[in-house]
Amino acid sequence: MRVGCVLLRPTALASRRIRASSTSAIVRPFTVYHADWARVDLPDGHRFPMDKYQLARLALQNDDTLRGKIELRASPLVDIEDLEAAHCGEYVRKVLTRTLSEQEVRTIGFPMGEQNVTRSLASTGGTVACAREVLAGFGARAAAQLAGGTHHAYRDRGEGFCVFNDIGTAIRVVQRDELLPRDRKILVIDLDVHQGNGTAKMFEHDQQVVTFSMHGEKNYPIKTRERSTHDVGLPDDANDEMFLEQLDHWLPRLWQEYEPGLVFYQAGVDALAQDSFGRLGMTRNGLLRRNNAVYSMCISTNTPLVITMGGGYSKPIQASLDAHVDVFRSAAMRYTAP
Repeated sequence: MRVGCVLLRPTALASRRIRASSTSAIVRPFTVYHADWARVDLPDGHRFPMDKYQLARLALQNDDTLRGKIELRASPLVDIEDLEAAHCGEYVRKVLTRTLSEQEVRTIGFPMGEQNVTRSLASTGGTVACAREVLAGFGARAAAQLAGGTHHAYRDRGEGFCVFNDIGTAIRVVQRDELLPRDRKILVIDLDVHQGNGTAKMFEHDQQVVTFSMHGEKNYPIKTRERSTHDVGLPDDANDEMFLEQLDHWLPRLWQEYEPGLVFYQAGVDALAQDSFGRLGMTRNGLLRRNNAVYSMCISTNTPLVITMGGGYSKPIQASLDAHVDVFRSAAMRYTAP
């Protein structure tokens, strides 16, 4: 774990505030990419709630309070050369040709037919598009992917309902295409209840990328857990106050130490008390406060932000769905405020 604290330089903060004020007069709709156009029919009884993507998109689309504040776009398929910037070419080939072994498919947790291949390409493509948009210099400081957050996927394999690592792919594209200077840090804030093991492993030796994961200490993954730059493990049944106390400590520290030039927020909502896999005890309001803490830090420092969806597995799904929608609605409200 990297430790230490370096105060933000006043001149850097001042310049960021100037940039923020110069763009604040132009209010653009908040962009949300969605990948549910790539339909996937899972076997009856499958435990993954695939319908939540379409349901979340429809909830945002039909929300009158978001009229003029949000722009929904279909996620593009990721370019294969972008995918191979982060993933082993042989693994990519096996996914695309549907020649993964039975064991590899079991580890992913999905039947890997044509539908799920297309969905995985769209899920990754939307996150890459978000990263390009927020770094394009046209005023958009945040964008979101109503999918993605597939943080268990490694360079050479999938795991835990994750085929490709969308955040990892977007970061590698940013680096390859020099969309951000190499001396600026890229920060991954992973607040899904499960550790972002694939992302941690992918960037374990990359000095530009800082991985921060706050998760259930006794939850999946156990056998394949990796070491993030900073890991914060929470005990079973951790409530809102315990979670937010840790987050309120860490967010300023991360900015003070690294001054990130780009942030990826993995906004899984499986820390809900109702979640089937979560083991924590958070409420919908606590998750909303969590989201706003991240948004406030990015807005106050004018740091470009990419938001991805992550996990949510309540039964019935409505509790998770409400919390997922909150992630994107609150971002739209914050980023379109005058």
